[in-house]
Amino acid sequence: MILRYRLYKSHTLFLVITLTFVVHFYLLFSHHNDASISRLDDLDIGRENNHHIFVPQIPQHNRIKGNLKPSQDDTHSSSTSISQCACFGNLKNKSIALLEGKQSYNPGYLTIGIPTVKRPNADYLFKTLTSLINNLDYADQKIVKIIVFLADFDDQYKLQRVEELKKTYQPWLNSGLLQIIQAPRWYYPKLDNLKRNYNDSPRRVYWRSKQCIDYAFLFEYSATLSQYYMQLEDDVITFHGYFDIIRNYIHHQRSKNWSSIHFSTLGYIGKLYRSSDIIELGRFFYWFYDEHPVDYLINFYSNLKMLPPNLVYLPSLFQHIGIKSSLKGKSQRLKDIQFSMKRVYNSNNPPAKVTTTLQSYGGTEPEFAYSKIVAYYWCKQPLAKDTVTLIFDDHIRLIRVAVLTGDKARRRDCFHTALLQVSNNYHNQHCTDWITIGNFEKYGKVDIKLDKNNHSLPYNRIKCLRIFIPRKYLNWVILREIAVWSET
Repeated sequence: MILRYRLYKSHTLFLVITLTFVVHFYLLFSHHNDASISRLDDLDIGRENNHHIFVPQIPQHNRIKGNLKPSQDDTHSSSTSISQCACFGNLKNKSIALLEGKQSYNPGYLTIGIPTVKRPNADYLFKTLTSLINNLDYADQKIVKIIVFLADFDDQYKLQRVEELKKTYQPWLNSGLLQIIQAPRWYYPKLDNLKRNYNDSPRRVYWRSKQCIDYAFLFEYSATLSQYYMQLEDDVITFHGYFDIIRNYIHHQRSKNWSSIHFSTLGYIGKLYRSSDIIELGRFFYWFYDEHPVDYLINFYSNLKMLPPNLVYLPSLFQHIGIKSSLKGKSQRLKDIQFSMKRVYNSNNPPAKVTTTLQSYGGTEPEFAYSKIVAYYWCKQPLAKDTVTLIFDDHIRLIRVAVLTGDKARRRDCFHTALLQVSNNYHNQHCTDWITIGNFEKYGKVDIKLDKNNHSLPYNRIKCLRIFIPRKYLNWVILREIAVWSET
C-alpha cells in the first residue's frame, strides 16, 4: 500500500511538472503567434457627442434588405482581412462576431458572459436576461455589459433566436447593455473522433470539448470590455441589488490577493475574474479542449499557476432554474440551497463595529452577518474563548437580539454551545463585566427578548454585544445573521 501511494504520488508530481512545461511553452508561443498575425483593416468608427463609438456593422453578405442573414461557416466578407485558422488569439476584429447590439470604446466595470445553445423542449434564456436587467439599476446599466453568445452551429436557429431577442430586448441592445454574438466556424478546431477520456461517450466528448472552445471564445471576445468579467449560465435568476453587492464586495477585497470570486456554489455560475486574467485562462481551455472537461481544466490551471485561493461570497447571488441540460438526454434538477433573497429578521441594527478572533474563510468578514446586505460570514473551527464582538457607536437601549447560524446545506456548521453576552462597561476600546443573556440552541439559533421591567437583565446603556465560544469546535461555522432591535 505504501509503495502504491509513493508511485501514485510520483506519477502525479511528474504529470504536474510536465503540464507546467507544456503550458508555459504554449503561452509563450501563443503570444509570439498573436504578434505575427496580420492586422485587420481599420474598424468603422463613428462619432457621437465627441466620443469614439463603434458603429455595429453586419457584413454585406449577412444583409438581405436590412435583415440578418446567417453567416457561412467558412466564408467572410472580402473586405475583411483575416487569417482563418483555428487558433486562440485570432479574433482581432470583434465586429465579425457581433450579431446585434452596440460596441463601445468606453470600458465598463463588469461584463457578464452568457453562453447559450438550443435545449430540447426548454428555454430559460429570457427569464435569465429579464432577471438580470430588471434587477439592475438604470444608472448601473451604463457600466455593465451583458454578452449573449449564441454557440450553436445552426445558422437558421441563430437567425430565429436573434429576431426573438430583438423583439423583447431592443432598447437594451440599442443602449449597449446587451450584445448578441456568434463565433466564426473557423474558430473551432476538430470536434469529432476525439479521444474518449474518462470513458465518456462520443456525444459527451463532443459536447464537453465544444464547451471548452465556447468558453475560450467568450473570454477572448470579452477580455477588453470591462474591468471585471463574470460567467453565468443561461438558466439562472437573481434579485435586485446583485450588482451593488458584487461591486461592494470587490471593493472590500481590494487589499487581498485573489484569482476569482464565487458568487454561486453551483457549476460555472457567478464566477468572477479580473478581465486581464481571462485571456490566459481561455488559451488554456483552447489548448486542452480535447483532454478534460472545463471544470477539471479550471482546477488544473489554478494548481499549475499556483493561484491564490478563490474567494467565496455567501449566500449565493444566483439561483439555477434549469432542468433540461444542453447535453441531449440529460436532466439536472440542481438548486443552490445557499441562494437567499432577503434577511429573516426586520431589525434596525444600530451602527456598530464588528470584530472577531475566529479564522475567516473565503474572504468573508464578520460584519457581513450584521450588515443590511444579504451576506454570510464563514469561519473555520472555533477555538475555546473565541468571540464575535459588536461595539455599538453609541450606548443603546436593547430590546431584542437574534442570531442565526448554519444553513440548509451545512446544518452542522453552527454554534451549539456558544453564549450570548452584553456589557455596558467600555474602557480603552475594550468591554468588561460581561453578562450572559442567552444560550444557543442545538441547531445554532438564539432569540432573546429583554423585558424592561426585569431588572435581572440589562436593558439601558448597552455598549457591547458578543458571542462567546467556551470550548473548541470540530466543525466550521456559518454565521448567517445577527439581528439587533433597539430603542433610541
